[in-house]
Amino acid sequence: MKPIKMIIIVLMLSAIAIMHQYSLGKAKGKEPFTEIKTMARVLQQNGAKIEEWVIYTREYSQTVKDHATFLHKANELKEKHHQFQWTVKKDNDIWKATGLYEHSSVKETIQLVMTVTNKKPQTYILYEAKGFGWSDANSKAILEEIKQNLSKIFVKEPSLFSCVKGEFSDKMKGVLFNKANHFLAEFQAKPFEALQEETFVSISAYTELWGNALPGKNQLMNIQLALRNTGLGEKTTIVVGTPIITIEY
Repeated sequence: MKPIKMIIIVLMLSAIAIMHQYSLGKAKGKEPFTEIKTMARVLQQNGAKIEEWVIYTREYSQTVKDHATFLHKANELKEKHHQFQWTVKKDNDIWKATGLYEHSSVKETIQLVMTVTNKKPQTYILYEAKGFGWSDANSKAILEEIKQNLSKIFVKEPSLFSCVKGEFSDKMKGVLFNKANHFLAEFQAKPFEALQEETFVSISAYTELWGNALPGKNQLMNIQLALRNTGLGEKTTIVVGTPIITIEY
């Protein structure tokens, strides 16, 4: 596995493990999905075409403690989200109910996952919405539907991971780091860690635009961005995520 991909996976797993320690998007009077709308707007205003975006969240389920309550919860999710296509599988000590719903340019996934370790079950409800392309007209209706689904799935207001991937038609050879700093300024973000190669730049930073963040040893973090020149073409890919990048690039 390439070192860059390993770094992304480790960061994502670490962030998911401590999601309960922070809450994105709960500032008083704040509009829902401010982060993803801001990221899409900044990328488009700077000439990027939005290729892909993701919203992800999860919640620990205290009521699901055995197979019976797992199946009860799975049936409850099926009834509330009947438009989803559902499957229930058991693999050793892992039970998983998965619902999939594809509409227009969006794919929504709901998962109820119960694992048993030392006879102690732990259950999580996970939700992901993945879309392709972005326009103000379409995104408004899509985000409203996501909001309604989240209210049916989760007991508390969930903490969201948001990520947007865009593409520039030209190749930014030799100026990737300068371009990355330009985007940091657009997000009013202060960097504290960077990885720079000839055709790739990745930066972790903190912005006060989004009230909360992942706790670190010495620095809060709530935004990552990466720029990559494609190997064969004349294009540059940009990915921006809060609090971390969750789209492979």
